[in-house]
Amino acid sequence: MRAIILARVVRFVLESRRGVICAVVGATSLFGLFEYLVSSWCLEAKLNPTLHAGLQASIVGLGAGLAFWLVLAGLAERRKLLADELCRVAELNHAVRNSLEVIVLAHHAPLDCDDHKIMVLECTDRIDKKLKELFPVVGRRAPESLTPGRRVA
Repeated sequence: MRAIILARVVRFVLESRRGVICAVVGATSLFGLFEYLVSSWCLEAKLNPTLHAGLQASIVGLGAGLAFWLVLAGLAERRKLLADELCRVAELNHAVRNSLEVIVLAHHAPLDCDDHKIMVLECTDRIDKKLKELFPVVGRRAPESLTPGRRVA
């Protein structure tokens, strides 16, 4: 669940100019604050200036690395969700296209051909099952604003 939320945040950041600006300002502010806190901690501990600089750089570098890892994890999760969605669309295309081919060719069959009528019914049933499998929301109750006879304000 956390990975999906991270993927949505990364998608928001990547797909809008406002998101990119917010991410840059937020990251700059957070890293500035983080660097200030580490520096003030090192000053309070009265560390040797060389040790202070090395420790400060190490801790801030570690924080930057972890932030970068989070961004990369979000991008990977976003790519995975996108690949899953593309697989669903490809599977739907395959199932529906093959079934529709039989239905389209129905007008070439003789009118009394019961076998072809059965094949057409099986194809429509196959399309319906595949749609329900890939998109389980299909078949659920429609929102009230979309129900027939109701006016949308």
